[in-house]
Amino acid sequence: MLYDKTREKQVKQTPEELVRQALVNWLIEKLNVPEHLIKTEFALSQLAPNEKSRLDIIVANPNKGLEEPWLLAECKAGKTNLQSLEAQTNKYLRIVRPSHIILAIGEEWHFLSKKKNGYEIASEIPNFLSSCNAI
Repeated sequence: MLYDKTREKQVKQTPEELVRQALVNWLIEKLNVPEHLIKTEFALSQLAPNEKSRLDIIVANPNKGLEEPWLLAECKAGKTNLQSLEAQTNKYLRIVRPSHIILAIGEEWHFLSKKKNGYEIASEIPNFLSSCNAI
């Protein structure tokens, strides 16, 4: 078991959960994301009542809420290929329109940022405080 500070409870330590928690810690420590804006295992039914899916990580945008979140992240332990993770994420984009996306497969993280006509590969995700002040 390990403690998930965003859910404020003990969770089973699985390979995927280790990826998720590493990403949550990185968001807090490196990108200065306020802990209270991070939701893990977020039920999309909170935004779309008939949707049964859960998002691994969503970071609320303090100016726009959860329907236009600052970030969406999907995590896998490493047995998934990037294309299937992209397909899964594309389904979520029917409901939420994040500014940034992270596709995490084990220690391999892919970054995308919203542009006028969709999302483009990014070399990094900007610091939360500076990017939210620019919104």
